[in-house]
Amino acid sequence: MNIKILLSHKYLQSFSNKLLTIIFFLIISSKVASAQDYFKMGCIEQDKANLDLAIKDYTKKIAEDPTFTKAYVNRGLCYQDKAEFDMALKDFKKALELKPGDPAILMSLGTVYFHQKKFKEALENLEAGLKKAPNNVNAQYDLGMAKHELKDYSGAILAFNVAINMDPNKEKFYYSRALSKDLMRDFRGAMSDCSNAVKLKPDYEKAYFLRAKEENELQFYKQALEDLEIIIKLSPGNTRYYAEKGDIEFHIGLLKESIKDCNKAIEINNLYGNPFYTKALAERDSGLMDSAKVDITKANELFKGKSPLCWVESAKIKMYTGDYKGMIDDCGFALKISSNYSYAKYQKAYAMAYLGNDTGAIRILNELLTVDNSFAIGYMLLGRLQLLSLNQKEEAKKNFEMGVKVHSDSTASAYCFAFLNMEAKAENILNKQIAHYEETGQRIKRRDAFAELAYVYAITKDEAKFYKCISTALEKGYAYKSWIEDSPELDYLRRKSEYMDLAVKYVLKR
Repeated sequence: MNIKILLSHKYLQSFSNKLLTIIFFLIISSKVASAQDYFKMGCIEQDKANLDLAIKDYTKKIAEDPTFTKAYVNRGLCYQDKAEFDMALKDFKKALELKPGDPAILMSLGTVYFHQKKFKEALENLEAGLKKAPNNVNAQYDLGMAKHELKDYSGAILAFNVAINMDPNKEKFYYSRALSKDLMRDFRGAMSDCSNAVKLKPDYEKAYFLRAKEENELQFYKQALEDLEIIIKLSPGNTRYYAEKGDIEFHIGLLKESIKDCNKAIEINNLYGNPFYTKALAERDSGLMDSAKVDITKANELFKGKSPLCWVESAKIKMYTGDYKGMIDDCGFALKISSNYSYAKYQKAYAMAYLGNDTGAIRILNELLTVDNSFAIGYMLLGRLQLLSLNQKEEAKKNFEMGVKVHSDSTASAYCFAFLNMEAKAENILNKQIAHYEETGQRIKRRDAFAELAYVYAITKDEAKFYKCISTALEKGYAYKSWIEDSPELDYLRRKSEYMDLAVKYVLKR
């Protein structure tokens, strides 16, 4: 063999062996690099919110190394962000098997359980994690949410306090604490938290809405309406905002405005029962009884006949027009839903009494007061029937005294004082109410309180004061005229010229 050829052959063979070795090492190192990079690649995709790609990378990493805890944790977080909570829970449980007692994993488990509405499990895991790592602000917040859902509102507030101290710039922390304070009836505290939330997020609709609710509870009606105006501008197509605005306007006597906003709510969504309900009450107090009957019927349809309150208000609308049979029917529907609904029983007894069935009315009132012995107006009506229909003066007196005892500063107790010939005490109660309604801008309640005071004077036969008060109420549009037309306490007035003039002027018909 030629020496040159031989040398060339040996050189090629050596080069070939070296090349194969290099290729082998490149393949091995590529595989090693791949195994290490899948996790990093997953982290990069997760940071970009490419959750599906991140899950694929973490899954490849787990296939190569089933003991790599961080891959399970991160994949679980991706599933959590996708709201695939069962898959997230599975990954976090596996991670906890690999790393028992790890606080971050325990807290992640707690968060997933919360989203699954397994609040006790959420609480257990969050508390266990926070014992080891108390400075996790998001876990502190989730702990508050879990306690809130478990109705431990004071515990929830304490957890939210910790979260807010750690990070005072998260609007949802304040809003969530406000929800817990609201349920503890700390309306001022809730209102303050909502104010902090909207400072941090000026378009935070839920916080404005909750603040309006607290302001309504505190009788800061002007501020409540201003907040509702703000969120109506943010979301002009939200039926609920108009309905709530209409409800507040109704309660402070802005009846035209209430009807207008309820109509706007109905225009947006005519399958929502609340605006029909509020509109019916505003129409009732405006004397628009035909419209009120139509709207309360529509509200009952939308509530599927399952709201006892709606049936009672339907009965009250019929009471305003002297339709006592209709009252009995509607109260019957309310009592089918809620058999111990005191006010429904009272209204039914009231209607039966006006239809001449005093025995039936007294039976219902005795049943009512056996179940609810703090229902002052029930004692008043029972005593009234005993006094006027049965001439049972002593029994009546006992019931009037009970009415005063169980609720000494209510309208019902004012009536009881009147029947007990304590006119000054009755006056004092109702005059305080009138002043309060004046101060808080509740025009309709103030108007109606004058009519209630007139009834007191009818009982005590103080004619001059009766005419003065009833005229004040009727001039302001007082709509509940049936008691003036039908009440036996006014029988002694009916043939007098002053009463006849009143009847003509305000269209009172018997």
